[in-house]
Amino acid sequence: SSGINAEYGDFEVETADAGASKHYPVQASSLKKGQHILIKGRPCKIDNISTSKPGKHGSAKCSFVAIDIFTGKKSEAISPGHANVDVPIVTRKEYLASGIDNAGFLNLYDEESGDMIEDIRLPEGDMGDKIKGMVDADAMCMVSVIRSMGEEKIIDVKEDNNKNY
Repeated sequence: SSGINAEYGDFEVETADAGASKHYPVQASSLKKGQHILIKGRPCKIDNISTSKPGKHGSAKCSFVAIDIFTGKKSEAISPGHANVDVPIVTRKEYLASGIDNAGFLNLYDEESGDMIEDIRLPEGDMGDKIKGMVDADAMCMVSVIRSMGEEKIIDVKEDNNKNY
């Protein structure tokens, strides 16, 4: 498959490793607050967009202020309104936390696939303390994990009392 990419330019062949595309192009002027955008390769959530009017020579410009979904750091980017910007693919999934191993990794159960996920570390701070407390108390601890651009982070935790196993 080495010759295909060179021959077709942007054309990507999806392979079995599912790392096919982590982002896709979207026209800058069509993005709205709350959507995601890639700034310097980082997945960010748009906090503010301002659009300047087209000048005598040139097109309208879109200014984006966005917050990195993993670090919380603010970033800014400017793009012509008609140009394409990259939008990261962000997934959110809930797992049942069933335990924490000695190295500080969570044992997460994917109820849809039946898989165990064991490569996500217990977060530091209040959220980590809350998860640890719930797991230690054998509570139904559901954690929400976001994934984008090869990174993942626990963003929410809640107790699920509705499920009877």
